[in-house]
Amino acid sequence: MERNEGRTREVFRHGRPTAAGSGSPTSTGSRSPSSGQPQGVPYGFRDFGQFREFATRFRDRMRELYPDLDMGFQGSSVTGRSAETGAPFDEGRISDYDIAISGDSINRAAQENGVPFRGDGVSTGPLSERDLDRLGLDDILEDAAAETGREVHVMIFRTIEEAAGRKPTIKVWF
Repeated sequence: MERNEGRTREVFRHGRPTAAGSGSPTSTGSRSPSSGQPQGVPYGFRDFGQFREFATRFRDRMRELYPDLDMGFQGSSVTGRSAETGAPFDEGRISDYDIAISGDSINRAAQENGVPFRGDGVSTGPLSERDLDRLGLDDILEDAAAETGREVHVMIFRTIEEAAGRKPTIKVWF
């Protein structure tokens, strides 16, 4: 990790930003020091550099359409375990990436294109193929899946802070 990255990195714990190094980047506390996974780096990436390279490219492509887009990794790539089965990340299967996205422009486009939000209006479920097509994100997610060798799912939240308040999140802050 580069010298300044550790000082400026923002990760979330229970929806509140915490400085890197001042605790786990997850709100579950499931990442143990012996896991071998660098703090603040989602499972599936070997180090911060690989995470930054992928996430920057992925986010920048989406920002061509939605300039104010923010994003954060969620799910087992953050906690290290499947929410449904408790199985460790990538054990006996290839785990996916769940990514929360937010921003006024993506929220507006979702509403204009009939993308359904859940009952409380804070988020969508994972976007369907139809929704991805309507929002122009289908090719971007296909490329991300091909690059990582994993399924990549996105959900829209009103804000990234609300996403982090609901699930452990590693925000793409760089």
